Amino acid sequence: MAASLTSSWEPGTEILSLDSSVLSTSSEDSPQLAKDVDYAEAILKAWTSDADERTAKQTSTCSHIEYKCNNKDETSLYGCIYRRSQLTEDNESSVPGLILFHTGAGPQDMFLRWKADSLVNDKELFPNGCVVLIADIIGDREGWAWSDRTRYDSVRKSILIPDENGERNELKCRVQAAIDTLSAQPGVDAGQIAALGFCMGGHPILELARMNVPSVKVLVTYHGVFDGVDRLSHVSGIENKSSNSDDEVTTSKPNVLVCTGEDDPFVGKQDLALATAMFNDIGCNCRVMEFEKTRHGFTNPAQDYNPSDAFAFNEDSYSKSWSATRDLLKKAFKLNK
Repeated sequence: MAASLTSSWEPGTEILSLDSSVLSTSSEDSPQLAKDVDYAEAILKAWTSDADERTAKQTSTCSHIEYKCNNKDETSLYGCIYRRSQLTEDNESSVPGLILFHTGAGPQDMFLRWKADSLVNDKELFPNGCVVLIADIIGDREGWAWSDRTRYDSVRKSILIPDENGERNELKCRVQAAIDTLSAQPGVDAGQIAALGFCMGGHPILELARMNVPSVKVLVTYHGVFDGVDRLSHVSGIENKSSNSDDEVTTSKPNVLVCTGEDDPFVGKQDLALATAMFNDIGCNCRVMEFEKTRHGFTNPAQDYNPSDAFAFNEDSYSKSWSATRDLLKKAFKLNK
């Protein structure tokens, strides 16, 4: 069981009032939340537009959280819990819980804070609210993943490379810690959990499906990578790539949505086929959305400032993937009925 310690609540949406130069540097009081000023300004612009479209003055509260992985080292992980400002820990009604798994930028990425704020304030999707955990897979409290890529590569290999039995026990441990931590939060319906993974976050999404956690109802990946899937135990064939069902929603296994770009060089066709076949063999209803002329990181407007041609924001692909996600959450959680 993951032990957790939650700090006092602080403003979430109010991050929009901070200067981009502050967000792109670290201090004793706060981690680095953006790669650089351009990255920060791109997210601030998108986040502000999102907040301006809300029907009322809706804000979020954020709490930094340190929680432990139940391994021999009791590895510390550092995430954030988001709630709608009007809802407190004492709220009696049970609401769904969502986990966001980070990209290679690590958990201290303001892109994820934007998405968490957007989800908790989506009154159409979650009339009674929801609780979001930005989960940590690499153990990054300060935001070192932005600049120390040698350290990142080392940690990534240690948790993602399968052992001789084709298992990733360290990743499973960190994923389970996220599930336990979110489920233990006041007001969360521990039987109604969803997880969304971006880029590197595709790995914990696949692992969650393999772990067969009954409380997890929805799994979604956006430009999720699945390198090494061929070395996992019980890898299936690739004859049935996806059920591609828009309407069917399973009740006993997670419903999976894989959103990917056809021009993404980091998501190999073979890896994608093996991963989606594994989802289906496990019993998930897995739908794949492949977007034309779409590269890696297509959900993040800051990727337009990435010097690599492998990355680019695609507004149309982002919009379609997010709309499909909302539809799946509504069906799986039986919302708005």
